[in-house]
Amino acid sequence: MKCPSCSKGVPDQSRFCSSCGAPIVALSQMPTGTSDLPSAPAVDAGVPMIASPVGRLISSDSIPVGGFTPGMVLADRYRIIGLLGRGGMGEVYRADDLKLGQPVALKFLPKALADDPVRRERFYAEVRIARQVSHPNICRVYDIGELDGRHFLTMEYIDGEDLASLLKHCQATVRRACSRSRQGCTPP
Repeated sequence: MKCPSCSKGVPDQSRFCSSCGAPIVALSQMPTGTSDLPSAPAVDAGVPMIASPVGRLISSDSIPVGGFTPGMVLADRYRIIGLLGRGGMGEVYRADDLKLGQPVALKFLPKALADDPVRRERFYAEVRIARQVSHPNICRVYDIGELDGRHFLTMEYIDGEDLASLLKHCQATVRRACSRSRQGCTPP
């Protein structure tokens, strides 16, 4: 990969050019456009939402559907593209930020955890701490929000293969995954 500003070679996972400091924008971080197609109102569990056409996908794999369906617009701002993952701390969705025209990831805290004041405060603390971290190999956390009692955080969407699928491939992939993990722990 080459820097768009100075044309020096940069590693594939770099976010900034080590030579001139210019940001390296991956294809998955390119702005997504809005559609001129009309949207139709939708209701999910009594919550009014706006269904609109789904934006482009960069990943080679299709994204499964979770609690929110692709095309829904949440908080008049985030158009859901699909579910990225689900675990003990909630669901993470790929979405388009319609105000800024960029892809984001939305992490929703499960309702059971959001109802627990201690766990909800841990969630807020996660956002406060994560916003203090700045490293090219760690995804950025942007903000926190609430939608009808569902707490969520918005973070940088990074297109690519997850660690679990990397580990499935082969020993070389394990070495690559370990190398990436070490990069996340190494100061820039």
